[in-house]
Amino acid sequence: MTNFNQMDMEYKLDYLSDLLVEQIFQFGDTYDSLSDAEKGSVKLGFHLDLADNNVDVTSELIEAVKEEFSSSPMADMLIEYIEINNTTEEVTTSHKEALSILTVGSKVTIVKFSEFGFPQMIHTVIESVKADKYAQYDDALYISHKPKRKRSVWTDIILPYQDVTVFNGWIDFDVDSLSTVTVKSDQFVTVKQSKYTSFDPRYMDDIKSSLSITPLLTIKSRKETVTC
Repeated sequence: MTNFNQMDMEYKLDYLSDLLVEQIFQFGDTYDSLSDAEKGSVKLGFHLDLADNNVDVTSELIEAVKEEFSSSPMADMLIEYIEINNTTEEVTTSHKEALSILTVGSKVTIVKFSEFGFPQMIHTVIESVKADKYAQYDDALYISHKPKRKRSVWTDIILPYQDVTVFNGWIDFDVDSLSTVTVKSDQFVTVKQSKYTSFDPRYMDDIKSSLSITPLLTIKSRKETVTC
């Protein structure tokens, strides 16, 4: 197989486009038509393809992608891939503990940040869980699951610096009401704004404190992991 890094730029662009389109087509016809969770799965799959093919993401490649695919999310995905690989945070082994907690076939509610940094809730059934390498992380947590009313299996890759809370069963609560505040409301319009900035861990704290249910698993950022 031809080494990606030895291709000329035209072939590199075509190759990357094929990788991204293949990921998108697992969920729908266009990227814009996907939900936030599906977009996150597309991005993770694309990043894995980059790693599997030893793609060297250079500034020259990113600029070429921006010019050729100006309306595509590909350039942003490449930039984030570089940022992940350049992160020097110490790797922990905490995610491996989740292997004995998240059992295959169990119904769970996953609360995690969307790619835009705001909490989202997913009712799903666990298909498989494993700890494996992702970029420079030796123990990324791969959670494969089939969301409620979805036909395809999604895979979320949880890295040591990410916040995730998992509840046993399908828990119903209004995530939006806990993550936003109403600025103005009258008979014509309701204006809301986010309580905190994107990826603020207080979102997760507010959700857990509002429920009288002990989480099945809580993964805290910055190497703090609590299992219950």
